[in-house]
Amino acid sequence: MATQIIAAIRRYAPRLRGNTFLIATELAHRMNAQGLGSVSYQFLAWKAHCCRRTAITQIATLLELGLLKKTVIRTPAGYAWNLYQYIGPRVHTASPPVTTHGAKVVRTLPEAEREKERVRREDTGKTSAVRQELANQKRMLPLLYTPGTDQWHKTCEEIARLETLLACGG
Repeated sequence: MATQIIAAIRRYAPRLRGNTFLIATELAHRMNAQGLGSVSYQFLAWKAHCCRRTAITQIATLLELGLLKKTVIRTPAGYAWNLYQYIGPRVHTASPPVTTHGAKVVRTLPEAEREKERVRREDTGKTSAVRQELANQKRMLPLLYTPGTDQWHKTCEEIARLETLLACGG
């Protein structure tokens, strides 16, 4: 739920600036699925790198904008705490920003390591191709050829050659 609320708050970016935006975002992080959350002014001030009085002022700004509703709850012992409810617009498709079509991942490996990685990939590809060919030859040998014929012996020699290639490492 917090992601939907945060996405909705980000849409208010032209109107919410500085500490107001930071306080609203942090409060959204503390809200549950129904949009209810409780957090102290001191904690909000610490997260937004401002003083407690600024946090109180920014919450008042969010209340005036109609994004939040504040309910003061009093305990039997005489203490009070604030319960905030997000009542602003909601964004139901909160997704991360997409990359552009031209964005490409930059290589971080040095040239020598890239070359080693390329050779390793080629070797792995060759090995898997040899294994595939060996499996095909073994599978088709009894199906296509009669034992003792010239094709039978040639296929057995090919199987032996492929097994030697795999034993030698490619």
